[in-house]
Amino acid sequence: MDRGVYRVMAPFHIAESRVKARENVRAGFEKWQLYSYSVNPEGGAAIGMPSIEAINEGGRGAIGTPDDALRVLENYWAKTGGFGCILLLAHDWAEWEATKRSYELFARYVLPRFEERNAWRSQSMDWMRANRGAFSAKRKAAVASAVERHFAAEERRREGLEATK
Repeated sequence: MDRGVYRVMAPFHIAESRVKARENVRAGFEKWQLYSYSVNPEGGAAIGMPSIEAINEGGRGAIGTPDDALRVLENYWAKTGGFGCILLLAHDWAEWEATKRSYELFARYVLPRFEERNAWRSQSMDWMRANRGAFSAKRKAAVASAVERHFAAEERRREGLEATK
C-alpha cells in the first residue's frame, strides 16, 4: 500500500489548555452522544468515542493542547508506518469561534512540527540551491552548444546547396 495516499481521520479540538478545550466541546459532545445513542445502542462507544476522556486516553484523537494533538499524530504515524494526510473530524462540538481558533492552533503549532516528515524535501531543496550555480553553468553551456551545432549544421547545409548550383 502506498502510504502517501493513506488518509487518517480523527477528532481534534485544541485550545490553549486542556481545560479550555474540554469546556469548549462539552455541550456539543453531549448533544452528539444523544444523537449517537439514537442511531446505535452503543452510542459513541461503537466507534471508540464514549467520552471526551476516552478519546484522549485511547489516543483516537485529541481534545486538549497542540502538544496533545502532536502526540496523537506521532502515535498514528508509528502505528501505520506513515500516512499522506490527516483529516480532522468536523464534529461541530464547539462553537464556531472556538472551532476556528482550534484550526488556527492546529495549523500554527501542530502541522509545522509534524511536517518535518518532509525533511528529505527540504534537504533536496537545500542541495539544489547550493549547486544552482554549477547546474546553471552546465545548462547555459548545453544551450550554447546546441545553438552552435544548429548553426554549424545550417552552414553545412547552405554550403552543400551552393555546391550543387
